[in-house]
Amino acid sequence: MSILGLNISRRTFFVLIGIAFYLILLVVLTSVERNSLVSNINSFQDSLWYSIVTLTTVGYGDIYPVTPIGRNIGYIFVLGSLGVLGLLISRITEVFVNIRETRKMGLLGSNYKDHIVVIGWDLFAQSVVDELIGAEKQVAIVTDNKDYVDTIRERYNETDVFVLVTDYSNYAVLEKANISHASTVFLNFEDDTQKLVYSLNLKKMYGTVEHVVILNNSDLEDTFHAAGVTFTLSKDGIAAKIVASYIFEPDVARYSVDLLSSAVADSDYDIQQYLVTDNNPYVNHEYNKVFQTLKEEHNIILIGISKFRQDGTRKLMKNPSNTITLSAGDYLIMIMTGENETPITELFGVPEGYNSTS
Repeated sequence: MSILGLNISRRTFFVLIGIAFYLILLVVLTSVERNSLVSNINSFQDSLWYSIVTLTTVGYGDIYPVTPIGRNIGYIFVLGSLGVLGLLISRITEVFVNIRETRKMGLLGSNYKDHIVVIGWDLFAQSVVDELIGAEKQVAIVTDNKDYVDTIRERYNETDVFVLVTDYSNYAVLEKANISHASTVFLNFEDDTQKLVYSLNLKKMYGTVEHVVILNNSDLEDTFHAAGVTFTLSKDGIAAKIVASYIFEPDVARYSVDLLSSAVADSDYDIQQYLVTDNNPYVNHEYNKVFQTLKEEHNIILIGISKFRQDGTRKLMKNPSNTITLSAGDYLIMIMTGENETPITELFGVPEGYNSTS
């Protein structure tokens, strides 16, 4: 809408009309009331005060019109107060609804650190998150479908799981999930090409974060590793190995599946990894001596070690030779029960799992 060469919106136009009408009423009210000997509205300031008190429904009663025209204007202000009150209530309600919706969509952000970010939500991601929660990990879930939010909220505690609803292509918004302070990002898309492109873009913005990807085509593993993906798995490959093991080694298969699950009860067994720090009691000790000590004192079986290389990569050593020496930055991989977790965490001075700062 163009008025006097100025382009203004219809809403702005009606607001200006309303202000002009309000000012005209004040001028008329002042004019008719100041000529009355019994009126206490003697100036524009008095009219303004009366209108504000009336429109806000305060109604002090200290100033009021006495002339017929003044009272008619007063009726307009009284009726107008209903609209003002309704507008205030609707605006306040709208603000609270917007805040609640913003919080529900995760746009207020998360303060999680050293957590797991899962991008893409489905039943498979739900199974992964169930295991992570069982391992007492905090998880930030990123989805582009707000219909999943209520289901996720009902399933998980807000202290354990944060949900962010956003377009996957909006990489900057991922900082709301505190992705730059996450230990690992799990990409859970259907298409392998989408996973590869997304991983490359994430590396540009958040290069220090580890990436884990489940592939539909296992032939693409080398491509993903070259793109900087830390760890790749094939859904079909995992299922095929478990099924084959069940066919000719059923006890081994049951044992493997049991160890892959997070320990829930104190008697449940689990495979866990712990970072070796400079303050670890076993740092600079030989592998065989650490193996014996853990077995004798804690009934824990040390089954491997992940050695830190100078180029920043890691070498996984399964049941290494006894001459291997533990160094700060290595990870010990152990079979242990749930009841061992607390004492070992206190002994090592770090929680279970990968530490992004190591």
